[in-house]
Amino acid sequence: MEIIYEDAEVLVAVKPAGVESEEARGLEPDMVNLVRKHLAVGGKGLPYVGLIRRLDKPVTGLMLFGKTPAAAAALSKELKAQKTEKRYRAIVLGKPAEKAGSFTDWILQDKKANLSRIVPAGTAEAKEARLRYRVLRSKFVAGKQVTEVEIELLTGRRHQVRVQFAAHGLPLIGDRKYGSTIAEQETLFCYGGLCLAATGLSFTQPKTKKKLSFTIEPPFKMNP
Repeated sequence: MEIIYEDAEVLVAVKPAGVESEEARGLEPDMVNLVRKHLAVGGKGLPYVGLIRRLDKPVTGLMLFGKTPAAAAALSKELKAQKTEKRYRAIVLGKPAEKAGSFTDWILQDKKANLSRIVPAGTAEAKEARLRYRVLRSKFVAGKQVTEVEIELLTGRRHQVRVQFAAHGLPLIGDRKYGSTIAEQETLFCYGGLCLAATGLSFTQPKTKKKLSFTIEPPFKMNP
């Protein structure tokens, strides 16, 4: 875990791929307890940790935490109002038809199977999922076209980026859960992992009301 910003109310950290966002069962590390351990140094008692934004276990990137109940409530309210800006980078199999575009779908979560799927609008318990994307570069590797995209997530559904791109014929490289089976590209770009990273985050500091923005580079890169 790398902490890139901290003040009295908020903490921004980079979650490594393979680490759970929420408190995990057993002995596996998770971000909540890693942050709690960091905050406990030199202090007394069990520190408060408010998880604001979770990431899928195989995804690396920026995560946001509230250090007080009031800060966490304000940050969560902003997130639910879709005022928190969230940007991702991904490498997908194939190439979108447009250099920049958007996806709007309805997603239904299957908690037992830990899967999400696209369903018709109006399906019971389904939620609207919206994102915008921009093509950065595209090339052929091992006879297959792959494309690096920048994504602005407008809603926050479980597995949203992964399931939406897969449903539109553009599965993320390394995402075996949603249709990627291209071993050559996985090894080349993502070292056998998932080519998805949360690289941009902007939000309002709960106390000062100042806009804070953070950007990191993904651990993968596709050369022109």
